Amino acid sequence: MKTKRSSTVLVFLILMVPSASAWSADRETVQLESQLEALQDQTTRMQQAFDERVGSMHSLNEKNADAINKLSTTLTRLHAALDREQVDYSNRMDRISGQIQGLNDTLDELKARLAKVSKQLQDIDRMRQDSKMRTQKSR
Repeated sequence: MKTKRSSTVLVFLILMVPSASAWSADRETVQLESQLEALQDQTTRMQQAFDERVGSMHSLNEKNADAINKLSTTLTRLHAALDREQVDYSNRMDRISGQIQGLNDTLDELKARLAKVSKQLQDIDRMRQDSKMRTQKSR
């Protein structure tokens, strides 16, 4: 009976060993499938996060491009205004320079007239003194 029992146990073990290894393989397959599904979920979430960030970067790039264009337009306007101011300043300086030259010419003319009047006064004063001296000599 012991042999029958031993052989029964042996047959049972022989039948169970492939079943146990199949069960173990099935369990590993399920674990691998579960891990694969988790990795696929992570990959999907990472792709979504990446897409969102790329979208944000595109939006920021567009905002930066708009800001740069506005800044460029503003700088162009400021440059044009500065050029106009420079031309206006140059014109004013030319006008002032012309006025100063005109004043210098007038001043030179007045100096010449003053010198002429001064000479005439000196001549008159000399003639008066000469006349006075003649009068005194004739007396």
